[in-house]
Amino acid sequence: MATQELTIILSDKVLDEVKRYKRLLHKKSTGDTVAQLIEYALTLPPYFKRFDWKKAEAEADEEIAAGKTKAFKSAEDFLSDLKK
Repeated sequence: MATQELTIILSDKVLDEVKRYKRLLHKKSTGDTVAQLIEYALTLPPYFKRFDWKKAEAEADEEIAAGKTKAFKSAEDFLSDLKK
């Protein structure tokens, strides 16, 4: 497989996350870790690439503020409600 060198600039916050992921995977190089993350992002299903997460979070916050939530005393109560 042919490869090319690419220089990218990452914020400290993003680089810290890359380093954390590198440690989790026991990778030797940051470059290999970034390449794996990019490859993963490119293979995500289209639904996840187009999904508007910020909009969904805002809608959820509105529903929570409007009291459109339920609380359950146990997992069994939660599961029972799902079956209704």
